[in-house]
Amino acid sequence: MGELRLAPESQQVLAEWWNSHRPKEGDRELICQLLRSVVDGTWSTRWHSTKDLADDQPSLPVVTIRPRQNLAVLIRFWPADDPPQFDLITIVEVADPPEQG
Repeated sequence: MGELRLAPESQQVLAEWWNSHRPKEGDRELICQLLRSVVDGTWSTRWHSTKDLADDQPSLPVVTIRPRQNLAVLIRFWPADDPPQFDLITIVEVADPPEQG
């Protein structure tokens, strides 16, 4: 498995979330698993994800990965080989979608 290399801005995003009151029980472990899967390239078969179709840079896609229903991790992938290069944009708790009825 490759080494996790994060840009300083991504390190700051991770550190601020990690050290905040926001992570729920088990979230830190989920994020570690998610980041490992991004590095080893298995994330797309393991986690629910969506590509941001409105992104202004289609060659550098932003992907929202959901390690659990209400936790979203936004990552921008960069063209690179081993290990995958990416920016960690944010880790956020999202509200439940409104029920349709």
